[in-house]
Amino acid sequence: MKKSVWILVTILFLGVLTVINYLVIRNTYSWYICADIEDVSELDVYMDRDDILEIEDIRLVKESAYPDEKLVIVDMRAKSEGTCNITIRKKGSDLINTSIEMYVNSIGIILDKGFNGSLNNISIIRYEIIIIFMIMIINILYMMRNLSKKFRYSYRLMFYLGAVVFLAINTIMWICKLIFTDYYTSTMLSTLYNDIVRIFHAFAILVFPGIFLLAIYLIISNIVLMKHEGRRLTNMLGIGLGVMLVVMTLVTFLAYNMLGMIINVHSYAGLHIENSVESIIDILLAYLECMLVGTAIWSRRAARHVPAFDKDYVIILGCSIRDDGSVTPLLKGRADRAIWFAKEQKEKTGKDIMFVASGGQGDDEVISEGEAIKNYLISCGIPENQILVENKSTTTNENFKFSYELIKKHFNDNRNGKQASEGAEKTEPGIVFSTTEYHVFRGGHIAESLGIRASGIGSRTKWYFHINALIREFVANMNIERKKHILNILTIIFITIMMNVCSYIFNIL
Repeated sequence: MKKSVWILVTILFLGVLTVINYLVIRNTYSWYICADIEDVSELDVYMDRDDILEIEDIRLVKESAYPDEKLVIVDMRAKSEGTCNITIRKKGSDLINTSIEMYVNSIGIILDKGFNGSLNNISIIRYEIIIIFMIMIINILYMMRNLSKKFRYSYRLMFYLGAVVFLAINTIMWICKLIFTDYYTSTMLSTLYNDIVRIFHAFAILVFPGIFLLAIYLIISNIVLMKHEGRRLTNMLGIGLGVMLVVMTLVTFLAYNMLGMIINVHSYAGLHIENSVESIIDILLAYLECMLVGTAIWSRRAARHVPAFDKDYVIILGCSIRDDGSVTPLLKGRADRAIWFAKEQKEKTGKDIMFVASGGQGDDEVISEGEAIKNYLISCGIPENQILVENKSTTTNENFKFSYELIKKHFNDNRNGKQASEGAEKTEPGIVFSTTEYHVFRGGHIAESLGIRASGIGSRTKWYFHINALIREFVANMNIERKKHILNILTIIFITIMMNVCSYIFNIL
């Protein structure tokens, strides 16, 4: 129901904007001509149909994209439907002899074949685009808030955040254009068209310095990772992504020259083909960049999140242990983080928490990871009767599945005891899980996919692990939400190509 209401509101809103634009823009037009003159009195203006159009004003301005020439602006108003030819000539000279064919359609919109001017007050569309961007940002943030309450570890949140980043940066760019761009340039229809069609290109150029630095960081971090962890394919993901981002950005800059080897990009059709190819690359690049940023920010946010101190159980997710059965620094960090949470909860609320040491025994391990975690917890002063051991799991999925089974049994056995003493019987146990920072989001997503409501806390680890973990989350994001991503990209590409087709048909560029 809510979705239907939003669609209806959107249609009504766009309809109102269309009506406003029509009322504001119709019947008026300004034609721009660059000329080497000192006063408009040096010009003669000829019209073959004064019943179609009337000249309201001819003025000379210095604000122009051409600093060596002055800009002649011819303001005209529609009187009736039809076609009118206008010629402007410098008196006593053939240096300026410009003709244009104007057409007034049935609804009072004035058009010219080459779009060498502007529909007066067309800058209102720029304000509307900024308003639409802001509305979209607010709406996406609202959806993010509602979704995060139900599914904190949904990959769709990464998509939403990437969209907010794109819209926010474009909003700033469009506001800057309104402030700093010459009025007469910004009101030209061709300029407005280019700003809309090349919105992804402008974004890619703006963020390129940051992406270039990120690419270098990705490559360096993966080189360090391979030195410590070996040359596995998964340890080279950052290098591949870093190189891909740089290459795609450079391809957009060089598209004109590269296509020039195949087609005549100086022709009118070639110009539109080049624009379309460049736009497709820009869309793919900007989309990947936004999803990468959204993944990085939300993964970091998930890792830094501290759940409410009202939990009954903390699951410590296992990983490889040492040959002697002791915990590795990585696993020690996870256990220490769980101990920290238990102490903080005890201090703030007086409530104890049960530790669930989770992890099976690998072929090269002397004891199970769960037993190793339990031994470490006991050495840290945690009572043995406050520890549950899950020792069958071999994957994170099984960690949660088997641990939850253990928790449910223990919780139901103690419901009428401990839970009743708190004054209210709980129907579901409060669960938090402890893992390494870069693994929090993925762990939370796995838990949610199993129907387990659990919040995560993360322990710190070496810096070079984070980048590869980020790449894995990025790949998982693109894969899990692939249908939505593919649909979004294809929709944007289709709209952009259609705009290029319209430009070609109506000779906008």
